[in-house]
Amino acid sequence: MVRALSVPTGWNHNSAQCEYYLRILSLGSDPNIDIVAVHGLNPKSKKNHAEKTWETNGKLWLRDFLPRQLPRARIFLFSYNSKVAIQSSAAGVREQAHVLLDRLRLERENCQSRPLLFIAHSLGGIVVKEALVQAKLSAIYGSICTSTFGIAFFGTPHRGTHLARVGGVAAKLVRTVLGTASNTLLKALARGSLYAQELSANFDKLLENYQYLSFYETLPFKGIGIIVEKHSAVLGLPDSREKAVALNGDHDAICRFPREEDDDYQYVSSLIVELARSATETRAVMSCFSESDSTLLADEANSSFFMMPYARNPGFVGREHTLSQLAERIMPLGKAHSRVALYGLGGVGKTQIAIELAHQVHEAHPDASVFWIHANSIARFQEGYHDILRECDIENPGDKNYNNLTLVKQWLEKKCKRWLLIIDNADQASLFTSESRHGQGVSKLADQLEEDSSILQYLPESPYGSIVITTRNRAAGVRFARSVAQNMVEVDTMTKEESKCLIKSVLSGNYPTESDMDDLAGLLDYLPLAIMQAASFMQENVLTVNEYIKLHNDNDETRMNLLCEPFETLGRDSGTPNALATTLIVSLDHIKKHEPYAIDALSLIAFLDQHHIPTSLMQQKITQTLDLTKALGTLKAFSLIIANGNGQNFSIHRLVQLTVRKWLIIEHEFEKKAIQAMDILAEIYPNAEWENWAICAAYLPHAMSVLKFIPELHGKLLRRRLYLQEGIAFYLWSQGRADEAEKLDLLIVEENKKEFGMEHPETLESIAGLASTYADQDRLVEAEELDSFLVTTRKKLYGANDIVTLRGMLCLAATWRKQCRFQEAEDLLTEVLETAKSVYGEEHEISVSTTGHLGTLYHDRGDLEKAEEFTLRDWNWHKENYGPDHPWTLDLARSLSSIYEDQGKLQEGKDLCSQTLQVCKEKLGRDHPNTQDCKRKLLNIYIGLEEWQNAEELCLQILEQTSKAHGPTHYETLDCKSELCSIYRRMGDHGDEVEKLDNEIINDSVRTFGSDHAYTVKFTAFARFHQGKDAEATQLMAQATNKMEVLLGAFHTETLALVRILRSWCEPERDVVDVLLEAEGLGG
Repeated sequence: MVRALSVPTGWNHNSAQCEYYLRILSLGSDPNIDIVAVHGLNPKSKKNHAEKTWETNGKLWLRDFLPRQLPRARIFLFSYNSKVAIQSSAAGVREQAHVLLDRLRLERENCQSRPLLFIAHSLGGIVVKEALVQAKLSAIYGSICTSTFGIAFFGTPHRGTHLARVGGVAAKLVRTVLGTASNTLLKALARGSLYAQELSANFDKLLENYQYLSFYETLPFKGIGIIVEKHSAVLGLPDSREKAVALNGDHDAICRFPREEDDDYQYVSSLIVELARSATETRAVMSCFSESDSTLLADEANSSFFMMPYARNPGFVGREHTLSQLAERIMPLGKAHSRVALYGLGGVGKTQIAIELAHQVHEAHPDASVFWIHANSIARFQEGYHDILRECDIENPGDKNYNNLTLVKQWLEKKCKRWLLIIDNADQASLFTSESRHGQGVSKLADQLEEDSSILQYLPESPYGSIVITTRNRAAGVRFARSVAQNMVEVDTMTKEESKCLIKSVLSGNYPTESDMDDLAGLLDYLPLAIMQAASFMQENVLTVNEYIKLHNDNDETRMNLLCEPFETLGRDSGTPNALATTLIVSLDHIKKHEPYAIDALSLIAFLDQHHIPTSLMQQKITQTLDLTKALGTLKAFSLIIANGNGQNFSIHRLVQLTVRKWLIIEHEFEKKAIQAMDILAEIYPNAEWENWAICAAYLPHAMSVLKFIPELHGKLLRRRLYLQEGIAFYLWSQGRADEAEKLDLLIVEENKKEFGMEHPETLESIAGLASTYADQDRLVEAEELDSFLVTTRKKLYGANDIVTLRGMLCLAATWRKQCRFQEAEDLLTEVLETAKSVYGEEHEISVSTTGHLGTLYHDRGDLEKAEEFTLRDWNWHKENYGPDHPWTLDLARSLSSIYEDQGKLQEGKDLCSQTLQVCKEKLGRDHPNTQDCKRKLLNIYIGLEEWQNAEELCLQILEQTSKAHGPTHYETLDCKSELCSIYRRMGDHGDEVEKLDNEIINDSVRTFGSDHAYTVKFTAFARFHQGKDAEATQLMAQATNKMEVLLGAFHTETLALVRILRSWCEPERDVVDVLLEAEGLGG
């Protein structure tokens, strides 16, 4: 709905119709904020200038994009006669400001306290500033001044160059659109004019009332240059009040965005949305405060008390949402009684928020009383009540049946008319246990309470006031708030922006870079106490943020010591430790005393990866479901762990985990608990068979983490560690992560050799694992050496007919086959097959598997008929015995599809490979190496069938996944791009694209590997081939083949692939290949 307000009489009617209006661009759903956009100069009276200021390609972002991000915002577009403003000097500016104020007043008659934001372009910002100054001076517009939360300025000239404060910049603006700089507005704004001085002086008084976004241009406007320089476009206020942002555009373009996906729009809109949300949250706090003023009658006025042990923290930043939540629950004071628990992890900033709340209440309601009580012990609680008794001069009625605690309670309930009581550090759940639950009553005559006594009976309950507690124990908060969920307000860690603001507020001198602040905040888990502690350490030791980060990352011990560094900060009680580690250790000591199962759980969690810790893993430590539920509940209540969405796993803050490990060292339990954690992982980490992959994946980061903390072991404990490492290595190998598996395999082999000797079964099994890893890495010489040793040793130990020996012989035959030693491989496989059939039978797995190995060998040798027969038999057996979805069955299906391709049975190959790919995606996962290999096989079949559209689509999919997994300049990514070039070349009509892509591949390869590297020469050969330069391409491919042989070995799959390509290029004169390779030589 679009509507325009009426125009004052006396103005030119025709002009007014098109120039004066306050139009609604978006009504908003249940609006909670008003946003008003104000344009700049229009000296040539261009039609629809108000819209066109913010519009490009028919898209007005204030109407078409922003409402989706701020659905509750009512958005206005203000249009005025900016030509009048220019030609009528200062009076013209004030007149337009009054027009704006008058229209806003009429629109906001029924919502005067609703937060208000202005968005202004160019000299429209001057009109907004003038409007706010006039609103401050006039009672009729006063609500506009007080409701305004912030202004987003786009290229507004707040100050000029050294020649003029504003006028010089304004001259450029007017010259931009009018072609002349001679007009009365410039004279009014010129340096030294009364109006310029007056506007500047008046608005300076309002600067601290608002938040600002100052966007400035970085590109020149046509032939004139930068219109409003950065120094003129920003107010120069602290970061906590103004955010200055450079935009990639000239003066006109910085406030126009063609698409919602535009990078500049995404950034600008996110800042405006953040400003709007801060406005609504802050206004909710203040409006709650204001509402309570009207609830008291004049004759109820009483003297107020402000008993706060802490001054207001000038460095307090952010937390508007939490303060808003608190205000909504406790306000208006004197109308209803509320009990609100502010809970969260130790060091997360609960006390600081409570201090800010106390000062905001006192500031808004000086006639209301605010009391602060420490409750980290019963003695401190009693001391706080005694202070109130003394400070407020509460009379004792002389009745000995009343103790001091009861007197304070009754005074607050009956005499003190409006109050807020804040109880800080109320961490013990026993404080809020009812007498019936506590098991004992406390006499009103007792003036001293036991350490575990409840204070519930001494908490006042009347509509005159409300109580807020801070606690790190959610269970205490629940009892205090009587299980009313809405009165539980959790304090989470700071946002990234809040953390950076805090860093800036506590570090003096030059601010660190944005990147350094991001790194520091992330390193410290966005915990305010940790940030304050780090800042204090940096200040005392004259360190930069970057130097502190390097120190923090030195090692675990250094990190622990940094967390224990004491420091002074505002708002920490003398009885409360200030170092983060010491603060958290208080919680751990409390839990150890009251919830030993929770400490058992935490002692395991200390050594696990901090993210996605499965609850099922914890069941190995605490077997009884109820005990485990209560243990994890306690840790959640103290915010030491955080439950994830599905409830099946949880996480722990890194610094909390570090502190728990420090605590275990203090308790002399570290080594013992680390070994227990390793033992639990060794017990539950499953064999990496296909059906266990999901469990292996879930436990993998935790197993890897535990191993980092294990000391040197011997005997049974060493065997347990090796058992766990073998399980991890097997899983890594099964996922194609051979390089990671190799590191573990080497370690396991060496440890087994030392512990058991070279010929022990454990040692031989670990050598077999390492040989398999080498084979997957195409390190065939090393694989053959190990396989040969295993066959010889097992024959000696177990005999030639043992199944373990026969499996080792299959591995050796596979290695020989990959080395193109086909006859040796066939002889060995024939021997294994004959032995297996005679000893175990023709249908035994070892016999059938040997048949499959022979099928692969025949495929490599080009005997496709035998290859199909043998592979088909193996595949059918596996389908029947393992199922069609088993990885081994799928491997054979992929092999069979390749055989069909080579036989020219392309449609059969396509059908089988397509089906296999779907199953691989579902069962193995889209990123598994076997799935990727299946995609490549299908791609080759598409190319053979000349199904170019399918080939292009699949190649792009492979390229995207490869780039995501390895990076844009990795060899596999570049190789995939090269394949895409070949497809485009065969499709035709992609000449320019092929050339561009080829050049991109070569340049990336040169930067990554060097100009003379085998990979670069290979890609250059393909590029020349794509250009039709066959002779040069063939010569280069010969060079690449020899370089690849030197780099990877003669029988590496990459080397053999290049030989096949070279032969295909030289058809039918295949003998030329040998001549070329010989001519190039190994060093070519």
